[in-house]
Amino acid sequence: MSELPNLEKLVQDNLDADKTLNLETRNLGDEGARRLAAMEALSQVQRLELGENDLSDEGVAALIGSPHLTGLKVLNLKSNRITEEGARALAECTTLPALEQLVLKFNRIGEAGAKHLAASENLGGLTTLDLFRNHIGVEGARAIKTSKNFSRLSRVRLD
Repeated sequence: MSELPNLEKLVQDNLDADKTLNLETRNLGDEGARRLAAMEALSQVQRLELGENDLSDEGVAALIGSPHLTGLKVLNLKSNRITEEGARALAECTTLPALEQLVLKFNRIGEAGAKHLAASENLGGLTTLDLFRNHIGVEGARAIKTSKNFSRLSRVRLD
């Protein structure tokens, strides 16, 4: 396993004035997500870019369990290893009340994961949902499109 980067320095160097923290392609993995979740600096972040970081369902669960993400508006988790269980964790998450955009393209949430998201009462503030290339199938797409919880959704990208 490769050594984890100095997260404190990464966060300091990559947190922009517009409250965007871009940590894409930093090989954080699940341990990095756990360490990131504990950082108080996350309370300043409104847009979190974590694409291509080898995050699995465990890393997602650790991250969204952070008490510092209540102001997060955009969460980009593209091109990781997120499956149905990660989608379930996101659907059940109560720590992201301000979330407006969720990008999960190029993961593996499948039909069941799409159904978890569609049934979530915690993600009702979403205006954008990107599930491109997640193998959600016809039933998963139908669940997303007909979800009563996604009344604010204006931009959706499915398989």
